[in-house]
Amino acid sequence: MVSLCLRRIVVYCMLPVCMVHGAEPYQPMWESLERHQVPEWFQDAKFGIYTHWGPVTVGAEDGPAGVQWYGRHMYLKDNPTFEYHREKYGDQNIFGYKDIVPLFKAEKFDAEAWAELFAEAGARFAGPVVIHHDNYAMWDSQFTRWDSMDQSPKRDFTAELEKAIRRRGMKFITTFHHSFSWEYFEPSYQFDAADGQHAGLYCEPHAPGTPPSSVFLDKWLGMVNEVVDKYEPDLTWFDFGLGKLIPPEFQRRMFADYYNWARQKGVEVDVAHKHRDIHEHTGILDFERGREDRLTPYPWLTDTSVGPWFHQKSTPYKSVDALVDVLVDIVAKNGCMLLNVGPAADGTIPEEAQTLLRGIGAWLDVNGEAIYDTRPWHLFGEGPTRNSGGGFSENKDKPYTAQDLRFTRSKDGRDVYVIVLGWPASEVTIRSMKVSGEGRVSLLGHEGSVDYRLNSSGQLTLRPPREKSGAHAFAFRLRGFEVQLHPDACFDRPGAVILEPAKATCEGRQVKTQVNEGRENIGFWDQAEEKIHWLVWFDRPGTWRVRGESSCAGGPSGLKVTVAGQAIEMGIPRTQGWYEPVFVNFGDISIEKPGVYHLTLEPANPSAWKAVNVYQLQLAPKM
Repeated sequence: MVSLCLRRIVVYCMLPVCMVHGAEPYQPMWESLERHQVPEWFQDAKFGIYTHWGPVTVGAEDGPAGVQWYGRHMYLKDNPTFEYHREKYGDQNIFGYKDIVPLFKAEKFDAEAWAELFAEAGARFAGPVVIHHDNYAMWDSQFTRWDSMDQSPKRDFTAELEKAIRRRGMKFITTFHHSFSWEYFEPSYQFDAADGQHAGLYCEPHAPGTPPSSVFLDKWLGMVNEVVDKYEPDLTWFDFGLGKLIPPEFQRRMFADYYNWARQKGVEVDVAHKHRDIHEHTGILDFERGREDRLTPYPWLTDTSVGPWFHQKSTPYKSVDALVDVLVDIVAKNGCMLLNVGPAADGTIPEEAQTLLRGIGAWLDVNGEAIYDTRPWHLFGEGPTRNSGGGFSENKDKPYTAQDLRFTRSKDGRDVYVIVLGWPASEVTIRSMKVSGEGRVSLLGHEGSVDYRLNSSGQLTLRPPREKSGAHAFAFRLRGFEVQLHPDACFDRPGAVILEPAKATCEGRQVKTQVNEGRENIGFWDQAEEKIHWLVWFDRPGTWRVRGESSCAGGPSGLKVTVAGQAIEMGIPRTQGWYEPVFVNFGDISIEKPGVYHLTLEPANPSAWKAVNVYQLQLAPKM
């Protein structure tokens, strides 16, 4: 029956239905799939929610570290989950993962309550993890008896959520993680899965390193197409196993099947995944617990979580402030956020998670016009805090500050938004924008206009009102101005070089790196004979601009930069304190050919030296 069902679904999806609409059908070839375009609704939506939930939650929520992959780790003797399972449930030879499945009761699950919460959070798309690595399907499937209808709790969660989510105007998504099931259960073959009687759950027993069988691959694709056929998702999402274990032939068939189905239905869909090599041809590139570190020409996605993936009582949650800041950073770089929440095994969403989601929704209620339906500006922003790029990089991130600005614009270009990632205690100067004309500055959530001034180079300085307009990031709207890139914006464009304190060599007995108010800098520079050195890679010839960020509470003082046989000097003004650095432009240097150069920073006039704290030097090709 499984093979007949598979044949029915695959053939259905592969019919040349697009010809009905006068378009060529997609073929399972990269050249054909490259025609597909990212839907505008995805570029408009910006924020979505999904849920990791199922039998894994039964084991995970009271378990130790490592339980997020409960179905695998319960069989690994060197993992804490192994002893936890044995103490709570018994020997894995007798009580295996197959015996965890009937314990998943979901007795308090309410699809309407979930969807209502997601809508309150401001999500524009939402949906469940329809199948995780544990091979348990959260829908009524003809491909397996290990699903939520044939097993406990005998409900079609995907059907219930699809209806509830669409009723609230959100797009419906489904995420697939079952490509890794082939390897996920390999440790179980030493225990209760050894006899192969439950291969529908554990996959057929095989040695580690064995490629997926044709039976596994046919079932993998059949289950994807079954979900598409029955629940009509607007977006499908695939975990890392798509590129790790699924051969290109099946990858291409999956894309072609879905794109052709969508053309027949007349709907816009897309596929999110984690593989740059596939993204060169099609789909939306996704970063798990990470994001791009720059503005990209293509839309992309971050998947992260309010806390753990599956509910685990011992794991802390993030803050609303941190999640809002990351959302803003993502949107400014042309991305969208897919935020996970892990419900409890009984089907309720933990109170702390609900509070976080509603907190995000409250912020979006006020500031949503700077997020939804926007497009990136010429730069994603400015400020000292930069995140690392790529997946699994969010733990390296530093908290954003009121010095960090992010930019978006309305699709029609009428409005530009400057989002400050912390309440500014004083005026805010936007260095990356050259502003002209007569316009109006507003702070979303604040009645009335915001005072501002323009300096001689066209940089706009905001004067925030005395009272905060909220608790998190603050969005200022610029309307009626002509806003262009400022020449200083070259320091925020690709190709610019940032010389950080951590990469410097300090020459002297006293001068050294330190951290003040969370920012690293070079201080204790009291002796005029001491110097700072960097090695710098210039990737192109031409004129390069140089500027530095420093503080000088006892100033004024002066610094000299020497590189490539050229020396440029600049006065450093007295600052309001040691923790209030300012940027100073040093001037231009000429680089004849690419290469590594030695750069020295030293006092400009040793006899008049006053101590300076150096936060960074920046070098950028002149625009």
